[in-house]
Amino acid sequence: MNAVSELKRQRGQGSAVSPVVRELLARDSKALSAALAAVGNHEPAVRQVPFSRYLDPAVVELERERIWKRMWQFACREEDIPAVGDRWTYDVGPLSYVIVRSAPDEIRAFPNACLHRGNRLAFGQGSGEHLRCAFHGWTWALDGQLKELPSRWDFPQVDSDAYRLPEIKVGRWGGYVFINPDPDCAPLESALGVLPAHFSSWTADDRFTYVHVRKLIRANWKVTMEAFLEAYHVIETHSDSLIFTGDASTQYDIWDDGHSHISRLITPLAVPSPHLGDDASVQVALDAVMQVFAMGMGEATPHFDAEKGSGRADVAEWRRQTMGAAFGRDFSALCDAELVDTIQYFMFPNFCPWYGEGLPLSYQFLPYGDDPDASVMSIRLLLPVPGGGAPRPPAAPVIELGFDDDFSRTPELGLIAHIFQQDMSNVPNVQRGMKAAASGFRTATLGHYQESRISHFHATLERYLGLQDA
Repeated sequence: MNAVSELKRQRGQGSAVSPVVRELLARDSKALSAALAAVGNHEPAVRQVPFSRYLDPAVVELERERIWKRMWQFACREEDIPAVGDRWTYDVGPLSYVIVRSAPDEIRAFPNACLHRGNRLAFGQGSGEHLRCAFHGWTWALDGQLKELPSRWDFPQVDSDAYRLPEIKVGRWGGYVFINPDPDCAPLESALGVLPAHFSSWTADDRFTYVHVRKLIRANWKVTMEAFLEAYHVIETHSDSLIFTGDASTQYDIWDDGHSHISRLITPLAVPSPHLGDDASVQVALDAVMQVFAMGMGEATPHFDAEKGSGRADVAEWRRQTMGAAFGRDFSALCDAELVDTIQYFMFPNFCPWYGEGLPLSYQFLPYGDDPDASVMSIRLLLPVPGGGAPRPPAAPVIELGFDDDFSRTPELGLIAHIFQQDMSNVPNVQRGMKAAASGFRTATLGHYQESRISHFHATLERYLGLQDA
């Protein structure tokens, strides 16, 4: 660790009207969940990241061999494949896998390739009693057993048991389905780290995919992902949100035990940005965030007097009542922060499950083929499964956005679509700009605290890729 990285870090910037997160949590009107009471156990060294990490085809190859073929990675949600025979195609770069519900409570995964001549067995989402190659009709049962081989007489060398589809490790947590192509991998639980304990009070199992968008982006998957690991960019990219977003007072936490690599940000809402100074209006912050929440719920916007009320607690209580009525569920146990703030976790290498009702999303970031200049971002908006015995809603179909499609085509996301489009105005230009960087400045210079999750990600990535520290 160099001398600069050993300096004591300032952990956010507050103001008289926008305290840092720990102070806001201490004022919460309810008891904090175990997740929000927890703080990280790891502090990464400040680092500079060579642009070659994002541009070099050799890094793409290393990632394919040492990350995508060896690590637990989120593939789909259980509601994507609700019935026996349903399947989901998971593509990560040039690799492809088919995830199949082979029995009511059994999910299997196989490489997405026919054992005859390599044809893909599945495309996108589908269903059926078996997996059948569309080229010559070789057919496998849902458990991977070879069932049909046309002109079997011409393949005396093919033993049905030996030609079972090779099986990929599958793990499940919180309604999420994970795969790991490494047959010698440790159990999924070792990679989840603190996630099961932290999400025990806000279970992702009881949610369903209300909106699902897949966006092709002209940038490396790491460039795309890193834009969503920090709130530092809010001041410029999302300046219209400053009146109700405590961007600089965001809290960042990292947990790393050598096997799991988890990080988190908590960005408070219903407070003005510290960048706006000590005289920024708390009333404007309350009115603005209430307009956003009320619009999302299809409700009239109530007014809470910042001088007479308790601000964030009023917003949270309104959400408890309106969401309870809308979904037929009890939200009374959730604290204010769980109902108001944006709380995002990250699990290495590429998965971001959000926590709480402030912004109930999940992100997934993937390479696109072998191209270091392209990626896929998958966004899900997860809503509570209705209570009162109502049937579980089906998962929404995927909305596919190409490289040149913008988020105006996703009105289903509501106001969040505007935020994503603001981010897309930056990400491809970062990829282009790195290629134009002057000699001596071909590295990313990261902040001590606000970009600490990115520093941690790259330290972890370099370890698994076997690369020397930057």
